[in-house]
Amino acid sequence: MPEYGFDVITSTSNSNIKFIKALQMKKYRDEYGLFTAEGIKLVDEALASGHKLKYLLLAKANADLTEKYRGQAERKGIQLLITADHVFDSISDTKTPQGVMAVIHKKHYDLDTVLGGLEGFLVLLDGISDPGNLGTIIRTVDAAGGAGVVLLNSCTDPYGPKAVRSTMGSIFRVPVFESNDAPSLVTRLKNAGYHIAASHLAGSDVFRWKGGGPKTALIIGSESRGVSRQLTDLADSLIKIPMAGGAESLNASVAAGILIYEIYRKGIKMDMQSLE
Repeated sequence: MPEYGFDVITSTSNSNIKFIKALQMKKYRDEYGLFTAEGIKLVDEALASGHKLKYLLLAKANADLTEKYRGQAERKGIQLLITADHVFDSISDTKTPQGVMAVIHKKHYDLDTVLGGLEGFLVLLDGISDPGNLGTIIRTVDAAGGAGVVLLNSCTDPYGPKAVRSTMGSIFRVPVFESNDAPSLVTRLKNAGYHIAASHLAGSDVFRWKGGGPKTALIIGSESRGVSRQLTDLADSLIKIPMAGGAESLNASVAAGILIYEIYRKGIKMDMQSLE
C-alpha cells in the first residue's frame, strides 16, 4: 500500500512536477491560465476563495497535514500530490519552504461590472516593475475596500510567485485587470463617471485636496519614471504627498498606501456629510 495512502513523487522528472515548475515562468502562466501559491496561509486563502484549484502539493515532511487537505481536495475535485522533500524544494520559490503549495486557475473578472457600481475607488498602476511593490499595493487596495486594480504599460505579472506572496492572500479577493491601451482605458473610466487622480510631483498636497468623489481612480507611476505624460494629461487632478524632511521620494507601495488611505478617508468624510 502506498505510504500515507498516496504514491510519493520522488523524481523531479515527474510530468506533474515539470509542469508546475514551468509555471514559475510568465509565458506558461499565461498559456495555461494557472499560477502557484506557496505556504499554509496562502493555500488556505486559495481554498476559501472562489478560485478553482488544479493541484494541492505537500512535501513528505508535511504529510501530517494530509488529512487537513484530503477532504477539501476530494470535495473540490483537486488532485492532491505528496512529494519527496527534495522534489518540493525543486519547485519552491522560497528560501525556507513550508512544504505546501497550490496550483490555481486565474479568475477572470468583468470590468464592466466594476464600472457599473455606484461608488468605489480603483487603482491604476502605470509600469510598476517590482513584484513586491505590486503585491503590497494589491494588499492595500484590499484592506481599504477598493474595487480593483488595473495594470497599464507593462507592469510586472501579479501572478508571479513573489507578487502573490506579497499580496498575503489579497490576490484572491481583489479584481485585477490588464489593459494594453492606457488612454482608452482612462477615457472609458471617465465616461463611467470616475474622477482620475494621478500621483505627480507637480500636484496638489493630497491632504488639502478636496477629493475625487464617490468614484475615484488613482494612478500610481513606475518606481523610476512616475506616471507617464500621456496619462497625466488625461487626469482630472494631480496630487502629491508633501515631503517635510529631506527625502525626495517614497517607495511606490508606501506612497500608494498613503494616497489610497487618503482617498478612503475622504470617501468616509463625504459619506458622513451626506448623512448630516
